Amino acid sequence: MSRSEQNEQQSPVERSYQARVDQLAFNFSPSEAGTSRYTPSSTGQSYQNGDGTSKISTYTYVTDRDAQSLLQEVDGRFINTLSDKYYLPTGKDYEAEWSRLDKQHIALMLGLGGLYPAREDIQVLLAPQEGETKRILDIGCGTGTWAIEMARLHPHCEIVAVDLSPVPVESDALPSNCRFEVDNINMGLAHFYGQFDLIHTRIVGIGIDNFKDRMKDVHQCLKPGGIALWIDADFDLYSTEKFEYHPPASDNHPEGSWAQRIMYELRKAGIKVGSDVDGMESALDAGLWSDPLIDSKTCKTGSLYLPIGTWANHEDPAISQQLKYVGALMRQGFIGGTASSKTFLIKVGWRKETVETWERNVIQELTELRVHTLVRYRLAWGRRKPVAPRSAQQRHNEEEETESSSRSPYPWFYVYDTEEAALEQAEERRRGKANLLPSTSL
Repeated sequence: MSRSEQNEQQSPVERSYQARVDQLAFNFSPSEAGTSRYTPSSTGQSYQNGDGTSKISTYTYVTDRDAQSLLQEVDGRFINTLSDKYYLPTGKDYEAEWSRLDKQHIALMLGLGGLYPAREDIQVLLAPQEGETKRILDIGCGTGTWAIEMARLHPHCEIVAVDLSPVPVESDALPSNCRFEVDNINMGLAHFYGQFDLIHTRIVGIGIDNFKDRMKDVHQCLKPGGIALWIDADFDLYSTEKFEYHPPASDNHPEGSWAQRIMYELRKAGIKVGSDVDGMESALDAGLWSDPLIDSKTCKTGSLYLPIGTWANHEDPAISQQLKYVGALMRQGFIGGTASSKTFLIKVGWRKETVETWERNVIQELTELRVHTLVRYRLAWGRRKPVAPRSAQQRHNEEEETESSSRSPYPWFYVYDTEEAALEQAEERRRGKANLLPSTSL
């Protein structure tokens, strides 16, 4: 019997066990760190001891396992060993990629006005409640920055963060209510069903083989009333003001953007190795309104546009300064991301010389700022049924929070309240795009 046939005969939970690899014994008590083994029997139980330290995780780390076994070296760079869909570098020795991810995190925070949108809804949801532990799942945690900041912001909550690779965090830097696990979510999440109040899934689309199935899986991990928050990148770049699709540089459009060409080729490369990029794009642009697990009255989608480079201005000096800082972060991150993606583009068939020429062109374009472009992040969120009504105290706290906020609003974050509005905007963004694509590509 083949491995695929064996997998078909396994239950979702069994496939999840097979997929899961625990990370270093972060936050274990000394006795647990020395005795930990795979113990799926702890699924669904509390993850903290009475002294505040973490218990053995659902699938615990074997202490003699070297974290380096979770990585493989390709062309001098380390990538994860769990998925052949996600091909960007990782590992502590590749600090440039971690730096890029952290810069992206800061830029997203500035654009969203914090660690998440729907600020009032999420703060009410995560507010301390006697006799109940609030739990947060961070999928695609990257460097772990979001999870650690959430653990510090909400010290009464338990945070579980998963990624394909170990995070570059020392154990003594972790809050006691935060732990990290290495996991390939393409193998299923049944071991997490019904356990979380908030699930944050950020920029995992290029590593997913069936986005609709994974979205269903994630939503089943919510408790009733829990919020699912999805954030992922748009592989299209946009021109200023009207947010029109900006053409990639090519023989047909020499005036186009080389940054856009890299994004265009990355998207095609992801699809070539089996990533369901199309599914991610259509699912998040359409929102969660049609999902039977999600209360349609709580659904929204959003478009967050971040400038690449320091060209953006605003009549409000504070907002202008914010835009320039975001733009500087995104320019540095985009140049770093171009370097990170070279191995992937070569893997799918592009000549090394061609990819290196593209990289030089991107650096020149973003340094000279001859092209003004924005990268868009698509968002979608909603709450699992049933949603309990808010108490009078919760409504009062929400009003106070709204009144006390003094943060300068980011000008290019748009929220759509209906599925019709979301789809109309998606169609508008695609207008004229088909005539601007390169005629030569793999």
